[in-house]
Amino acid sequence: MAKIEETIFNLGSSHLSAWKVLRKDDKLFLNTFAYTDFPPTNGDEDAWISEVEIALSDLCREKSLKGEASFILPGNVLLSKTLRVPKVELDKQKKVVAFELSQKMPFPLENLLWDFLVIDDDGIEQEILSFAIKPEVVEKLIQVIFRCGIIPKLFTPGSALDYHAIQGVDANEQLEDTLLINFGSRTTNLTFLSSSGFLLRSLSFGGSQLTEALASAFGITFSKAEELKLKDSMGEKVFNEEDPSFTTLQVTNENFLNKYMQEISRSLVTYKRLKKGKLPTDLIITGRTIKSKRIVETLSQTQQLRIKYFDPYLQLDISPNIEKSFCNELPYIGSEAIGLSKQLINQNNSPLLNLMPKGKTQQLESKKKLPWLIALAFVISFMPLPWYLNLVNQEVTLIQEIESVKDEIKHSNIELVVSKTKNQSLNLLQEINRKASVRFSELYKLSNRTTNIQQFINQLQSVFDRNVNDNAWIDELKFNTIKSSASNLIRNEGVQSTDINVVNIVGRYLVKLTAENLDLSYEDRKDKLLENNGIRQESITNSFSEINGVRKIRKKVFSIEGKGDLYNRQFTHFEIELEIEL
Repeated sequence: MAKIEETIFNLGSSHLSAWKVLRKDDKLFLNTFAYTDFPPTNGDEDAWISEVEIALSDLCREKSLKGEASFILPGNVLLSKTLRVPKVELDKQKKVVAFELSQKMPFPLENLLWDFLVIDDDGIEQEILSFAIKPEVVEKLIQVIFRCGIIPKLFTPGSALDYHAIQGVDANEQLEDTLLINFGSRTTNLTFLSSSGFLLRSLSFGGSQLTEALASAFGITFSKAEELKLKDSMGEKVFNEEDPSFTTLQVTNENFLNKYMQEISRSLVTYKRLKKGKLPTDLIITGRTIKSKRIVETLSQTQQLRIKYFDPYLQLDISPNIEKSFCNELPYIGSEAIGLSKQLINQNNSPLLNLMPKGKTQQLESKKKLPWLIALAFVISFMPLPWYLNLVNQEVTLIQEIESVKDEIKHSNIELVVSKTKNQSLNLLQEINRKASVRFSELYKLSNRTTNIQQFINQLQSVFDRNVNDNAWIDELKFNTIKSSASNLIRNEGVQSTDINVVNIVGRYLVKLTAENLDLSYEDRKDKLLENNGIRQESITNSFSEINGVRKIRKKVFSIEGKGDLYNRQFTHFEIELEIEL
């Protein structure tokens, strides 16, 4: 079997680990492993990407890592949704998922990079796990990674990999009805294993919430609160029991743990309802947050389940060249990278989520080859050198020929000046013809405009024809020219602004009542006048819109009081401004 080696980088919210894994004796072999911590960024994506670049550059330089690699993304830069959709044919599945997902995402789906996979199937419905990310975040990551000498070929969500990390570890061990909890810094992932697949519930809750609570309680910075949390979680005594700060610390920890356990219990209740009363019987935990003994103790007390730690050594052989201190971190940060390694190396045809933009890998490959192409072009440029040396001997002859050509050019220039003098009259006549042509063009446009105005007035007259709008008349008609609103911008760009031709029409129309409406009460008569006025108003507006050459109605004002007198004299005053094409 050919040797398959994969380079994987696990991008955490506050750490980064590098893996080189290959298959050896039907087992994964960890050939290279290193990790580094970086300061927490409190949810700032740009700050997190900057820290990733520093950490990635250091690891690549230290371990001589280069070439293609796969990248695991943390939950805090992703949008994840779990959907239940009807089971349909494969060619229709993506359309169904896209429709359902577009209803639940906070951003338009076409503005995101997204992918999905089926995680549970009962034959009637399918449980769909989908992830999305903003394209600008991926683009920034790609630029950072490429600057470090790495070509990214895969961006996959880490929360979807825990299932593969524990699947098939021991053929004699039945993992059905098992819950794996990955306690992260900003997110906590609960993976429920069942006979039909697995279910994933991601909680936007993790160790960083305790850091934020401590920062708020003590009025300190996020980094100072993180330092305080780590000291306390490792059992270090940071305050005396008589100190009021000791009570504040205890209360903050207790509130955090209570809320944490409530979130986990709520997910278990949801799973129980979905599985019709069935609950997990075993619990496997991983994640760096479980280094705090309080979390494990509280979890055991609240859930009453048998708890086991994730063991990477059952399916992973370690190279003796890897530092022992690094290996101590594998049970806490190894599940996601092991899950991805099994998918990439074992090639078990299980679907793999990929949030990499299409065609980006080929683009980066071409970009990487560009320096070599430039160097090759530089080398090729020296190939004509022997021929060039032979041409040097002809330089004197060429110079003499150039001098002869210069003399001919000078003589031709003199003749050209004489010809220009003789043709001055001809140039004057050409200029007169040009100006006359411009003037004729202006007059032609003016004549067209005059014709258009006549046509407009004729159609306007038809609007107030007895058959169209009876008892309506025009008091005032004005043609005006106004500047467009974008004229200043156009003037700054050196382009002549265009004028807008408008017609201002002021007039009135009568609103009649039929004979059967004359005996109405005063209020009913007002209502009937208003109703008839609305019909007349809409009719006149539509008539103006249908006139040829009218682009749009810029303004329309109908007055039933003041300038108009609808209730007493039964007429309405109107002012219309039309934008016309001349």
